[in-house]
Amino acid sequence: MIMRHIMAKSLAPTDSIRDYMAAQEKKSLLRFLTCGSVDDGKSTLIGRLLSDTKQI
Repeated sequence: MIMRHIMAKSLAPTDSIRDYMAAQEKKSLLRFLTCGSVDDGKSTLIGRLLSDTKQI
C-alpha cells in the first residue's frame, strides 16, 4: 500500500514540468527524431508528417 502512494506521488506533475510544457506550447518550431533500421519507413514518416501539416 505504501509503495503505491510513493509511486503515485513521484509521477504527479510538478511545477517545473508544467512550466516546461507551457514554454513548449509557445514554440512555433517542432523538432523530432526518428530511429530505425534500413527500410523501416523513417523518410516516409517524416515526409507524411510534413505533407499532412502542409509544411511542404
